[in-house]
Amino acid sequence: MKPASALVDPALIERLCAIPVAEMSDTLAAAGLPDQVLASGFIRIGSGLPFAGPVVCLGGEASPEPGLQIGDIDRAICAGHIVVVGPGNGCMAALVGGNMVTSWRRLGAAGVLVDGFVRDLSSFDGLAGLARGTTPINCRGRWRFVSTSLPLTLPGQIEPVTVRPGDWLHGDSDGTVVLPAEKLVSLIEDVEEVGGIERKMRALIVAGEDRQSVYETHDRFGHVRRAD
Repeated sequence: MKPASALVDPALIERLCAIPVAEMSDTLAAAGLPDQVLASGFIRIGSGLPFAGPVVCLGGEASPEPGLQIGDIDRAICAGHIVVVGPGNGCMAALVGGNMVTSWRRLGAAGVLVDGFVRDLSSFDGLAGLARGTTPINCRGRWRFVSTSLPLTLPGQIEPVTVRPGDWLHGDSDGTVVLPAEKLVSLIEDVEEVGGIERKMRALIVAGEDRQSVYETHDRFGHVRRAD
């Protein structure tokens, strides 16, 4: 049985999926967290729909030696969570393949993000998936899993981004951001207000008002709470 902390509130996922990631990125910057955006080198390999969910961190390293047992890895998967695998450490073989994804889906994983390559691409159909690319090469003897509960550092668009177990990912066609677990609710509340202001501004611009005057008369981020 998974711990109670692993349970996911579907209402939070629904609220996040209704929020454009661009607005979340702006709100993170206003909160003093400007470097939470993952690198654009992560490509969508599954569902193209917006996604959100808490993270399970599966860490690995380049090594010819055996790593964690399959059971140890799969027991870390929590229903409704997004499985983050990495770092690739320059491994050009696939870190995740079809049997892994099939098992993780059965265990309730809501998505997979791989800081490296994957294979058996059809196994990701309908699943929120991101990776650095695809290759048919198996990573056995080249890379191994070594942890299921430690933070991972992922490539960011500006700076590397640390993702910890329980942090949230929020992604759409613009990109993906990492949301610190302890700031999740305040960020959602603040970005929803940002979105309301943005919609009012856009309506005024569509109606013919001068864009500069619209910006000067609307404070989009004054209400955003600082992360520190």
